[in-house]
Amino acid sequence: MKYMGLEMSRDTEGLPEAVRKYQTPSERTARFILTILGWLRDIFAPSTTIIPHGQVFQHHGHYLAAGKVIRYPQILLVEDNPAIARKFIEVIKNYYVFGTVKIFAAYAFDAAATFFANEDISLIIMDADLEDDSGDGADLTRKFIATRPKVTILANSSSRISNLKLTGYGAIETLGKRTDKLTSWLLTNDPTGAEG
Repeated sequence: MKYMGLEMSRDTEGLPEAVRKYQTPSERTARFILTILGWLRDIFAPSTTIIPHGQVFQHHGHYLAAGKVIRYPQILLVEDNPAIARKFIEVIKNYYVFGTVKIFAAYAFDAAATFFANEDISLIIMDADLEDDSGDGADLTRKFIATRPKVTILANSSSRISNLKLTGYGAIETLGKRTDKLTSWLLTNDPTGAEG
């Protein structure tokens, strides 16, 4: 085939006869661009099966009175179930009427370890039963306590045995996936966030 005086070959092997017969260079280019756009759509399209490893939420309550501070301004929530994580995030946001709180939601072992290593986390709400090849909540609890012995960790597993395991490694309280227990614990241990 000649185009503008140049000899051009058609690479049409494997295409149906009807497509090979009428495909010009501009048609091939158009098909190539559409294929690339399809790949990009597949990469960036939201999917219900892909769970991000972590998210950060900044919550601003009312200004605190002079001289008052909240005890837990940076909270790490380690939870591999996004629906449960959302409930706990909402409870924390609703509780801290006063002060500014940063909530680090880690849905996997690596995100939890990264947040802990890079932030000054003051409170950790730990799920024991992470479905992660890197480790579980007990491994994280042991690692976090060894690194910062004064960090506060609350065990938050639905299994009593898992909660006992976490308290054995240094968690100070068990929540058992109950948001009302978290609210009650915060009222006792960080009342400034609710009172101002």
